[in-house]
Amino acid sequence: MNKILVLPGDGIGPSIIGSAVEVIGAVADDIELVHGEIGFSAYEASGQHLPFETLDLAGECGTTLCGPVRTVKENNGAYRNPLETLKAQLDLYAMVRRFTTFSPDIGREGMDITLWASNNQPGQDIVETRDIDGITLTKYIRSSSYSRMMARALTDMEMCGGTKVKCITREDIFPESSALFEESFTSLFEANGLETQCTNVPTWASRIVRDPLEDEYIICADLYSHVAAGILAGLAGGNHLYPVGFAGDSNFLLIPGSIHLFEDVQKEYVNPTSAIFAGAMALSNLNRRGAATSIINALKETYVAGDRTPDMGGTLTTDEFTRRVIGRLDQSFITS
Repeated sequence: MNKILVLPGDGIGPSIIGSAVEVIGAVADDIELVHGEIGFSAYEASGQHLPFETLDLAGECGTTLCGPVRTVKENNGAYRNPLETLKAQLDLYAMVRRFTTFSPDIGREGMDITLWASNNQPGQDIVETRDIDGITLTKYIRSSSYSRMMARALTDMEMCGGTKVKCITREDIFPESSALFEESFTSLFEANGLETQCTNVPTWASRIVRDPLEDEYIICADLYSHVAAGILAGLAGGNHLYPVGFAGDSNFLLIPGSIHLFEDVQKEYVNPTSAIFAGAMALSNLNRRGAATSIINALKETYVAGDRTPDMGGTLTTDEFTRRVIGRLDQSFITS
């Protein structure tokens, strides 16, 4: 399908998602951008924070680009985020993040690592139970959740030409689940002739800090995915520069990261880098890898040139930064 569902979301969402839409349109105007609503804008229009129409559009388009969405307090006092409902409805069982350094002065030059992990659903796979003495945390692990996530990661590796993949677990603390994870990893990736390695989290963390260029793809048990992502983001320049992707068999949801989400900030100066990068990942998911690479290279050239928003030491507005990126796109991919 050559469609991307665009959901602006709340807070800074419309601003940064707007930048991504402009950049996508500059390199692939044959991609149909379908617009929908989620969050408070959806509630104002339909009385629902996640309208049925949005769910239908997400299933129809397959690839969705969504801004941040506020958590909603329901009548029973419980808190719910429409994005979590969307992920559950689309059966998005895998999480993916890509970290590639935009400029040598903000991260390790040449770093380009993709991290995959399972996306467990709170309340289903992870349950908190309160008793007199405290809270018991129960985590249910399905072998199918590991194998499905790894199969999705393998597909991505094959599409992008990846050759090296590393599995990280914590067998000294969770021997049974770690063994299950490694078994799933080895049976799939070694059978496909890839260069594989298994290691524990502390060893991986100490090595990646010294040499972040040694890794290409990482398959991580979900318990440590946020830790691994934090380390990689720190090495590459900051967590707010990189989006988070959630993948299923036929659906892919991308959400930009940001320092400011809903605070009272000058929206005209919000950094749209993660949203533009999310747009590149959306195009890659549609097998438009040339266009995706053009966007990422344009981002890197913009950062190297010193054209940045205030959060990264520059003076550009969101729109000015977007214009600079578009101006550096590979001409062979720019559409009329």
